[in-house]
Amino acid sequence: MDSDVQIQFLIVGAGPSGLTLASFLGQNGLEGLVISKESGTANTPRAHSFNPFAFECLRDLGIQYEALQLSVRGRAFQAMRWVRSMIGEEYWKVLGWAEHPSCMGYASSLTPCEYAEFPQSEMEPLILRYASQHGFDVRFSTELVSVQELGDAHAGYICTIRDNISQSTFRVRAQYLFGADGARSQVARLHDFKYISNPSGGKACNIQFRADMTSHMNEERHASLHWIMKPDRTSFFGLVGHLRVVHPWNRWVLVAFGPSGSDPFEGMTPQSPELIDCLRDMLGDESVDIEILHMDHWTVRASVAETYSIDDTNVFLLGDAAHRHPPAFGLGSNTCVQDAYNLGWKVAYVSKGLAGRQLLETYSKERQPVGEMLVREADYGFQAHQNIWQSVGMYAATPEEGAKQLAKLSEASDEGAMYREKIRDAMELIEIELHSWGAAYNQWYDSTAVYLADEEHGRPELNGNPLLEAQVTTYPGSRLPHAWLDIPIRRKRFSTHDLAGKGAFCLLTGIGGEAWKQAAKNIRSSTGIPLHAYGIGFGLDYSDVNRDWQGNRGVEDSGCVLIRPDRFVAWRSKNIVPDCQGKLTQVLNSILSRNQS
Repeated sequence: MDSDVQIQFLIVGAGPSGLTLASFLGQNGLEGLVISKESGTANTPRAHSFNPFAFECLRDLGIQYEALQLSVRGRAFQAMRWVRSMIGEEYWKVLGWAEHPSCMGYASSLTPCEYAEFPQSEMEPLILRYASQHGFDVRFSTELVSVQELGDAHAGYICTIRDNISQSTFRVRAQYLFGADGARSQVARLHDFKYISNPSGGKACNIQFRADMTSHMNEERHASLHWIMKPDRTSFFGLVGHLRVVHPWNRWVLVAFGPSGSDPFEGMTPQSPELIDCLRDMLGDESVDIEILHMDHWTVRASVAETYSIDDTNVFLLGDAAHRHPPAFGLGSNTCVQDAYNLGWKVAYVSKGLAGRQLLETYSKERQPVGEMLVREADYGFQAHQNIWQSVGMYAATPEEGAKQLAKLSEASDEGAMYREKIRDAMELIEIELHSWGAAYNQWYDSTAVYLADEEHGRPELNGNPLLEAQVTTYPGSRLPHAWLDIPIRRKRFSTHDLAGKGAFCLLTGIGGEAWKQAAKNIRSSTGIPLHAYGIGFGLDYSDVNRDWQGNRGVEDSGCVLIRPDRFVAWRSKNIVPDCQGKLTQVLNSILSRNQS
């Protein structure tokens, strides 16, 4: 065994959460090591639906536009359709997030970013490049074997690492250990993390393949997911799957589910000739040339860790190591990235001596409820899809019975009415999934990393379904409201989000709030806390020409709103106070646990 390698941060797992965490730590000037037992970044698209709030994280790193260039963009790609084949009869369609008329206003009012199809196979190399250029070495084919605590938990860990190419081992002495190593997390097993789990949703298989469908893909057939419902199928009877485009219109992924939760292609390989026939049947074109690129067998899981960290240690879980769920709602990789965004700045501030250790405890307090919500709603959403499969006849005992059940949907009979009503009910749930701005936006934090002592009332009630309706407010613990701002004279447009982030706190004030800006400058100088302050209003740093910030800021002109480095509201003051510097110092000390060891 080689001599010890000494580092401060060891991240196990080089997927969306691990690489993004490395990127945010690197953005804060820190260095460390990422290891992954995989041989490289994802070679299949896997996670694909990327929402604006995950793009906001990449915007903070300055790589949003590169990500969009690698994405499939457009409102039509947010829909979901149910069809007999890709080019066959269309049964139903649900318009998605920014495409449905009731949702279009959210697309511009909530965020400077957009929804897009950004597959994991494109995302990981982009984030890998950022992390490796900002202080983090990344080693693939490298596996965590064991962990030994050094004295007390704060002293760090000796981690035994195996190079799976040379089969040699070496030891890493790390102060912090992060488990971003997926559903079978070695970090979670070694530290006995507990999970809240639902029964398995069965097995599935992804097939990535090439097939040129350009001549068939008119605009009416554009969608994110194309569910293939053919209950009278004779080969691969009971197969349910959806097709999604990876690269228009010649590279695709089929996500397939078999009868009774089985993997429909278990035991097969990409060379199995019957797979080609199956794919042609699902596409609806018997003449198209098909090349199977990759097969990936997987299990549908629904579980969330009871806690994302161990008390009084430097061990943390994030991403799929912390929450595993069915693919409904499309929040998987988005939540992984946002876990890292929340955790990264907190670890950076504690390691630099800018915050007390208690700040680290707020990571699990804030993010575990988000993961729990995601698992719960994704489980409900997957059940809604299964109700449609059953109603169409996909669960029938024979192809003949499946054809009869499908035909009943057009019958003027009690049985036909029952199936149609069941489908309507399921479609209403799926519309919630595809209109779920609230589920993605309303991630309200309640921890000591937000300051509520100056609030006269509790969080305002949200009128409507919290999965659908977004609550835009500066109440502490909420996302920073997005508003477009201009620089006077230059007429260059900025979002409020562009003023915040980048590893720093941000203080926003208005006319009469100059004392807040001076206080921020003094505190930054005396403490080293990264803290920027900007005035928004006529004649100030930025102009609120559309009056959007004024409508959402929740404070008077002379008040202020303090934003955390992850662009969540930390605190606000309705008006100016006699001692701005004293008050702001008190608030920051509380949020950062600076008066605690």
